Amino acid sequence: MAASNDCATRIVTFADLQRRVAGRQLVFPPQVEKVAAAALARPELLAFESADKIAARAGVSKATVARFARLLGNRNLKEARRVFREELRRRHDINAGRPNC
Repeated sequence: MAASNDCATRIVTFADLQRRVAGRQLVFPPQVEKVAAAALARPELLAFESADKIAARAGVSKATVARFARLLGNRNLKEARRVFREELRRRHDINAGRPNC
């Protein structure tokens, strides 16, 4: 079963992914949904971990992790990492601007 994607454009930001999943504009097959849930809950997992570790954390196969990356409009996991790394960078920049109390 392919992902339902009314707007077949590449996911370019983490916020875009969140919005499209929440709005049911992007619906994944059940196994891929496990990867999506892990990615949304812990973007650092997709940003830095190996496909094997992501698969183990999500309880899916390594091939399912690769499929998730492709369903986001990327050629592979390496390319998909950009979205998650940029989100972590954005969060860091926001937190860096706050005073430590």
